[in-house]
Amino acid sequence: MPDFARAEITTTTEDLTSYKNFLRKLEIGQVVTLPLEEGETTRKVMRALNAAAQECEMRISRLPSDERSVRFKVVPQQKRSVNISPEARQARIEKARATRAAKKAAAA
Repeated sequence: MPDFARAEITTTTEDLTSYKNFLRKLEIGQVVTLPLEEGETTRKVMRALNAAAQECEMRISRLPSDERSVRFKVVPQQKRSVNISPEARQARIEKARATRAAKKAAAA
């Protein structure tokens, strides 16, 4: 078992100031293609963008892009709600289960 008494606990947070300043200039509906710099990954940049967007009380949605850039759209803060009947909801669930099962069978 590890020696918890000698554990070193640190909190490191990335400086999101530049991300927040960039996001504040954007408006809902705008689509942004952000080129990556050397050594950056799409995952790292999107995580930072999402964290900055949350701090700015914004919401962004990632769009398909290549490995040299990140694309996203500024979307409304509130997610839209869909009112569907319980039968339709159950049909969606069953269809999703069937799709996942088919993909899993194809991969095996």
